[in-house]
Amino acid sequence: MRKRHLICLLGAAALIALDSWVKNWTVANIKGTHGQDFIPGIVRLTYAENQGAAFGLFQNFRWIFVVLGIAVTVAVVVITIRERVKSPALLAGLTFIVGGTLGNLIDRALSGYVVDMFELEFMRFAIFNVADLALTIGGVLTCLYIIVKKPI
Repeated sequence: MRKRHLICLLGAAALIALDSWVKNWTVANIKGTHGQDFIPGIVRLTYAENQGAAFGLFQNFRWIFVVLGIAVTVAVVVITIRERVKSPALLAGLTFIVGGTLGNLIDRALSGYVVDMFELEFMRFAIFNVADLALTIGGVLTCLYIIVKKPI
């Protein structure tokens, strides 16, 4: 295993750990309440269970999401190793994608739903979690790399 792969593995593990910790904290401190301000006027912590995908779409497709999550993770790992990905931006993007995918996959497999907690107060938007943020950041970095096609 190359050093960059080890760094990606540790990065994905750190994202999974952070996501799990925030979800557990939310269950212990926010569930059953009206929520609380995180950044007043901007972000509120609200407990929500999501049995679907983004924006609550495709409710009750638990095992399809688990299988897709495993497939995405395996595909990203294989591509990273076989293609000898060297771009730090692409490696970071793929690391965020794997960390976010596995963070939500673990919840879906064990609980049947994902715990979401971040609610934007200044606009109507989906409630989301750390894994969702990681997936978004990973997707943006990966798309930027594809568009630019050179190390960034």
